[in-house]
Amino acid sequence: MNRRDALKNLGLGAGYALATPAIFSLLQSCKSEPVFTPVFVNQGQGHALRRMVDLIIPSDETVMGANELGVHQFIDGFWKEILKPEDQAMIKIGFSVFENKFKSTFNKELVDGKTEDFDQLLSKYLNTSKEEQKAYNKKMEEYEQDYENDKTATPDEDAACFNLLSQIRGMTIWGWKTTEEIGENVLAYDPIPGQQKGCISVEEATGGKAYSL
Repeated sequence: MNRRDALKNLGLGAGYALATPAIFSLLQSCKSEPVFTPVFVNQGQGHALRRMVDLIIPSDETVMGANELGVHQFIDGFWKEILKPEDQAMIKIGFSVFENKFKSTFNKELVDGKTEDFDQLLSKYLNTSKEEQKAYNKKMEEYEQDYENDKTATPDEDAACFNLLSQIRGMTIWGWKTTEEIGENVLAYDPIPGQQKGCISVEEATGGKAYSL
């Protein structure tokens, strides 16, 4: 499994299992604040991250959304504290490409972006076909190989944007599900499970809810 595949499957690999204490510490420290001061990405990129996280899992009348739970802060902190330097470099490059794409599309800076602007780009890349996504992934694999030998190499614009936005989507879902609010009050939470019961429906087991643990 390569780096990008590991990031797509956040929380499932051995590296993330080993990082669990640090991850939970990051989650516990996150909270929704009127002003978000990112620690890894720049201010404009942080603005974009916050808006996109809110679009991916918005709040409603009954359940708090990702932005309200501070998932954007968690992602930014995760990138800074958990990722290896080579993975951090890929995030930086991806955001730089995304920033240029945003400017050329809307003729304004990221920090001035509106919700509808980010929604347009999320829809453009995350609603692509499986065939297009495979092509983007292949281009990014080739780019990462080139980058190892030549740090001045540049990725395909669409492939880099898709790669970044799909990672943000995956981390948003993972971070949201892992928060105390969602894990204990929305999903099925059973830290000390009882007997194993096979061949029963999800409705019977948890009332139709996924387990948080």
